[in-house]
Amino acid sequence: MNWEPVRADHAIDRVVASITLPKATDANTFDELVVAGRKIAAGRQLTDRVDLQDAIEVPPGQNVVIALGSMTPPRRVVFRRLEANTNTPVEELSIGARQLAFTTVRYRRWADFYHLIITVMAALDQVCPITQNAQLVRLEYIDRFQSAPGGADHFEVLSRDSIFLTPVVRDKDGALHVHSGWFDFETPRIRRLTNVNIDVNDTPVPPPPDARRSISVISMGQFEALDGALDNPLQRLEALHDYLKATFGSIITQEAADRVALNAA
Repeated sequence: MNWEPVRADHAIDRVVASITLPKATDANTFDELVVAGRKIAAGRQLTDRVDLQDAIEVPPGQNVVIALGSMTPPRRVVFRRLEANTNTPVEELSIGARQLAFTTVRYRRWADFYHLIITVMAALDQVCPITQNAQLVRLEYIDRFQSAPGGADHFEVLSRDSIFLTPVVRDKDGALHVHSGWFDFETPRIRRLTNVNIDVNDTPVPPPPDARRSISVISMGQFEALDGALDNPLQRLEALHDYLKATFGSIITQEAADRVALNAA
């Protein structure tokens, strides 16, 4: 195969998992969550702290006037582990008033990432019962491949017959983009959102001597309670992992799946 995954043993460039509450926690509870989060983050070497202002949410379909001078913007605290050589973040725990997020660009296997999530949530649940009140859980993978110098046929990686490739692009040998997104209802009050983006990028013209093509696959799954709270939100994150793994497997060829040991663990 004339393509290599972004990592030596897998194609996963970035993973983000998040848990969202139906409404923001109060300021005192948020401060206690940050203290608990800092302690557990330190054990994972997530010692670089960044204090941010969180986004202000505007209810959809409503006209809302926000007087910024009369309100305190919501806060977000991020604990990061930095790569020593480049000083860039490689793993993050983000604590907001309404959403918690876990990010890694040094993914090894799901068991390790999931252990971080359940360990952090066990500590935070002692402060606020987040897992009993979660409205939404989301998991997103970004997988990347890079061609040999000079380029290569993207159908060595992408399965030409994949249901995620619209028929019109199955005979295209240049750059392409395909997006799919839909809801499935588990019950009338719980729905699952799936989003899949497939991008093939060409080399510049004229190409430099070591020019390479690239393939990016973004797969995202989300469970949402339309009223009340989700049952078993952490187990649902694990279910999303299995679901997105199967989704990715239906996008790529068997040769590519063997190259990244997709079914090894």
